[in-house]
Amino acid sequence: MRTNISSGYAYEETYGYSRAVRVGDQIFVSGTTARAPHLDGDAYEQAQAALATVADALAQAGASLEHVVRTVVYVRDMADADLVARAHSESFGDVRPASTIVQVSALTPATAKVEIEVTAILSD
Repeated sequence: MRTNISSGYAYEETYGYSRAVRVGDQIFVSGTTARAPHLDGDAYEQAQAALATVADALAQAGASLEHVVRTVVYVRDMADADLVARAHSESFGDVRPASTIVQVSALTPATAKVEIEVTAILSD
């Protein structure tokens, strides 16, 4: 059975996507950026805000950050990698999912410095 999860972000309707999709014991959370007022912050604050949105989507799907097995992190500037890593480690330090960080030329919204997507699995 498939369950679509919305965060209420208007762009979900515009673009035609869900914040997260749960199929069986797997949960896929779309790339997530900070939202105002956190978009004014540095990459650490933005990553924290994005991860809070991710955690909320996981909770709506019956999971938590502890169920995350993979993250993909997109940054506009690799110089922000340490700030993003600090927020990532605070959320996943004991979980230690597989992870990739990639530098990209732009994100949506344009003031976003980091975008994070995750995959979670509820069973072992």
